[in-house]
Amino acid sequence: MKENFKLGGILLIITMIAGLLLGFANDLTKEAIIENSKISKEDLSYIMPEAEKIQDMDIELDAEGNVKEIYEAVSGSDVIGYVLKVTSKGFHGAVDFVVAISKDDTVSGVKVLSHSETPGLGAKISEDKFISRFEDKPATGYLEVVKVTPNKDTEVEAISGATTSSKAAVNAVNEAITFYLEKIKGEVVESKEDTDANTGASEN
Repeated sequence: MKENFKLGGILLIITMIAGLLLGFANDLTKEAIIENSKISKEDLSYIMPEAEKIQDMDIELDAEGNVKEIYEAVSGSDVIGYVLKVTSKGFHGAVDFVVAISKDDTVSGVKVLSHSETPGLGAKISEDKFISRFEDKPATGYLEVVKVTPNKDTEVEAISGATTSSKAAVNAVNEAITFYLEKIKGEVVESKEDTDANTGASEN
């Protein structure tokens, strides 16, 4: 009986120590994740090189929406565009993007902040070869994923074998464009479903 109590006590101590270590590690990881999710100067330089800094905007965000942060991009004393942090659903979970839209209604740049997509497939959405496909796309309506070479400005070619991840990127940019048009420019944007119906588009 004494041996059982002794063994139980040892196991309890080990469990407590393991729990404390896990809690400590979780706190460190949480802080790293929070820090990595912020829009840095390097991110801004990548998506909108002309901008010198970003500043907060007095726009209320929907807590349940996919647009998580919105900033003005500034050069000198002029606002030259807008930077939005957007979350989209990828193949393996949430993907965080930062999208820059210039005041001339074009997508200046896009960058993946964090993801858990499949290495060698969906993870390619963070590579320049794919993400550069969004540069200078019109921010006047919805972009569309295609599996072939695009023949329209509004089309973005998907990564072969990673259509879901590619759609996550396009959906994020579409969310940013919609927010820009509706909340910043005050325009009425047709729903994606209505647009597809009017153009005869369908999902394959």
